[in-house]
Amino acid sequence: MTDADVHPISELRERYKLNSKQAVYDRIDALGFKPVARGKISSDQLEILDRLDKHIKAGGAIADFPIIPEVEVPALDKLDRPLDNPQELVTDDARATIEGLAALVGAIAQSLQPPQPPLAAYEDLEKAVERGWILPTSKVKELIGISPRTKKGDKYFQWGSFTFVKVGKLGAETGWQVGRN
Repeated sequence: MTDADVHPISELRERYKLNSKQAVYDRIDALGFKPVARGKISSDQLEILDRLDKHIKAGGAIADFPIIPEVEVPALDKLDRPLDNPQELVTDDARATIEGLAALVGAIAQSLQPPQPPLAAYEDLEKAVERGWILPTSKVKELIGISPRTKKGDKYFQWGSFTFVKVGKLGAETGWQVGRN
């Protein structure tokens, strides 16, 4: 993705003449968009946001905004004759719709993750105990739902039947040795 394909979210408040940054993020959240880079959206997302802005300014609500616009169907006389160039049937609106749909499908696929078994985190912690793995804080938080914290001077954090011991650094994060009580 080139710089021309990404747009700063910070410029959208002025672009749409909105009173707050929150109004911009409300629109982005309502459409289910995830920034493609920190504080940036794609050209496809910007195009959909532009359409949403027109929809709202015409009296529509975010809730009734059709993310995928209606596709213009070519007249039947164009379909009844052989085509020298099949691309002539694809209008700019249809092309934008296809690109928007592709972006939407990509976002949905990215957000779908297979459900984890209820005890998967415990099984992963057991593996860490058995194999002597040292886990970074972010992985511990992912497994137990909270970041391990110790009191000043302590090296131990207790969670259920597991003990996490500070053992140094893994990159910029604290490394934790997992043990059982």
